[in-house]
Amino acid sequence: MCSTFMYLCYITGMTTPAKKTKKVLGSEKSADSTITTQSVGVRELRQAASKILDQVKDGVVFEITEHGVPVARLVPITKSLYEEYIAAGLIIPAENPITRFEMPTFKLKGKKTSTEILMEMRAEARY
Repeated sequence: MCSTFMYLCYITGMTTPAKKTKKVLGSEKSADSTITTQSVGVRELRQAASKILDQVKDGVVFEITEHGVPVARLVPITKSLYEEYIAAGLIIPAENPITRFEMPTFKLKGKKTSTEILMEMRAEARY
C-alpha cells in the first residue's frame, strides 16, 4: 500500500512528508513579473551569507530551502514598513501629522495625590 502510494506520488509529481522532491539550484523567472528568484539551501546560505545579501540588495529574491523544501524567502526591502502598512490598509495615516500632543501641565489643589483622586474617580464610575 505504502509503496504504491509513493509510486503514484512519484508519477504525478506530488510530494509527501516522507519524500520531498529536490529543486535544482538556479534562476527561475515567473511569468507575471521580471523578478529573478533563486533557490538556496540553508548550508549554502550560512557559508555565503554576505554574497547572497549583496545579491538581495541588487533585487534578487532568494527562496531558502531545507532538505529541498522551501521554508523562507529573502526579499529586498523597497518601502518602509510604515508605507507597506498604509498601502495594505492596516493603519490609517494621521490627518495632521505635524500636530504633536503635549501633556497638560497643572497643579492639583488640595492635599490628595493624583493617585488618590484617580482611585476615587474609578470607584465612582463603577457604581
